[in-house]
Amino acid sequence: MSIQNMRDKSEGLLAKVIVGLIIVVFALFGMGSITTFLAPVPKVATVNGTDITQQEMEIAVERNRRIMLAQNVAPDDIDEDELRKNVLQDLINRSLLTEAAEDLGLGFSDAALDDEIRAVPAFQLDGVFNPGQFQLVIGSAGFSPIGYRQEMRRDKTFQQLSTAISATAFYTEAEVLKSSSLAQQTRDIAYLRIDTDKLRDGIEVTDDEVEAYYNANTNLYMTEESVELSYVELKRADLLDEIEVSEDELIRFYEDTREIYAEDERRHVAHILVEINDDVSQDEALANIQEVYTKLKSGGDFAALAKQYSQDPGSAEVGGDLGFNAAGTFVDEFEQAAYDLELNQLSEPVLTEFGYHLIKLLGVEEAKTPEFAEVRDRVEKSYREAEAEELFVNRSSRLSELAYESSDLIEPSEELGLEIKLTGKVNRKTTEGIAANPGVLDAAFTSDVLLDGLNSELIEINPNHHIVVRVVDHQPQEAQAFADVAADIRTFLANEKSTQLAKAQSEEIVAMLETGSITRFVADKFGLTWEVVGKATRNQLGLDREIVTKAFSLPRPVDGTKSIGSAILTDGDAVVLSVTNVTNSSENSMEATELTSLSRVLAVQQGTHDYFEFRETLNADGDIDQVN
Repeated sequence: MSIQNMRDKSEGLLAKVIVGLIIVVFALFGMGSITTFLAPVPKVATVNGTDITQQEMEIAVERNRRIMLAQNVAPDDIDEDELRKNVLQDLINRSLLTEAAEDLGLGFSDAALDDEIRAVPAFQLDGVFNPGQFQLVIGSAGFSPIGYRQEMRRDKTFQQLSTAISATAFYTEAEVLKSSSLAQQTRDIAYLRIDTDKLRDGIEVTDDEVEAYYNANTNLYMTEESVELSYVELKRADLLDEIEVSEDELIRFYEDTREIYAEDERRHVAHILVEINDDVSQDEALANIQEVYTKLKSGGDFAALAKQYSQDPGSAEVGGDLGFNAAGTFVDEFEQAAYDLELNQLSEPVLTEFGYHLIKLLGVEEAKTPEFAEVRDRVEKSYREAEAEELFVNRSSRLSELAYESSDLIEPSEELGLEIKLTGKVNRKTTEGIAANPGVLDAAFTSDVLLDGLNSELIEINPNHHIVVRVVDHQPQEAQAFADVAADIRTFLANEKSTQLAKAQSEEIVAMLETGSITRFVADKFGLTWEVVGKATRNQLGLDREIVTKAFSLPRPVDGTKSIGSAILTDGDAVVLSVTNVTNSSENSMEATELTSLSRVLAVQQGTHDYFEFRETLNADGDIDQVN
């Protein structure tokens, strides 16, 4: 079939529709989608008949990975299985919530959505929404503008759903008073602490136990994958001294750029300010400034009257003097009046957003362009920077070419006069030196550089600093030698055994106390001493958190008895606790304002709980089919 025949046949409506669809597919998905556009779309789950596609899953996984990396989580510390599990559950939750919101008729208008987006500070430049900044920020997070609007609309709708559920939560006054009483409850606590350090001396860890633990847990003793990099770097600052300078060139440069050195007119003004505020109306301020104006017109000294009447704390003490300033320094009304004055002339009262001003012009520095000799040093500096910038751009371009064409860094080094440097051993967690730059490590661990031994592409450290790296040594992740970690394993196992022994002793002590053994007898038997804290609160300072938590979780003892329990502390020590004398605060001791405040806090907590319970119910009642 000839090209012309194809053109002829493409004139029909159906053909145009097909071509239009192809164009849409190209625009949205690229060339590769032609082969898959009509193919079944892989899915990872179906939620009440709605599919969650593999593509949605992968996009969400990558987006969450970027967020974690932006929070300085090392790539090796990201648990891929856990990440994918959490992302899938989030997608399922969002699908269920979307359906629930639709059933309730909830939505978020385009106008409201536009207002929300425009108000996001990250999308603004100089406090104003900027479309380019918007696309840059959402693009870095893996969103398209349409995709971001869809997700934000969903989130805002979910907020409406959450608010609708949470707002229905409430506590009765009796419940609030009861909760307050329990929160302020005190308990008398006595405890024995079994110190694992004292037990450790009698614990033996055999060589066989150490080796067996190593063999079973080799994955815990892996080295970090590391590389040593060689690199050449190009800095614009290093090129400044290479620039040759002649007086003729500097003069020509000065003539071409002399407007840079021009100095605008500056005016030396002083003012007296009478503020308009909540206590002083505009009419009152005007009357006050007119009084000062009359005194000045009658020969009063401006500086003296400024000290007496001006309400500008920054200038009143110096007679209202604001010094020399160029145009654009003050608000428009003030500046217009100042530039309308003749030397030593006094303005009439001028109204600005700050109040009423009287302005006096004390001096004028006329606009001027300094001669070359006056600014020669500035001209030379600017000339060198301009020439160095051009040289930097050209050499960066050439360095990029040489990095691609060369089998090592020798040719780029020799042609551009760059020293080949070494980083020493670095890994993905390196935080110092050139390798601390994310772009350097990203490049170093690509397959082209790491495995194929190629030079990296040009890497921008900052706009004035570019480098190219090459891997000269690679140490894959591997198990540390047994001899290198045996001592650490022995210490770990000794700690574990001492904690287990402490736990066993604590359980034995609890059993003895519960069967009626005298507290002093028990303490003496194990060589321990009871520590007592009277009237301990739920936020008791000076006590391990585990002791407080366990003490307040024990049942309230019957009068004349005690509640017994045990706990393991974060350092491995074990404690045995005895709780007596539980006292609640009076339920009638709250002020009305405290009652209202606590009621709101408890209602918010209950509302949040209700919302999560609602979401769990959606999961439990939903028809959810996950594809393995």
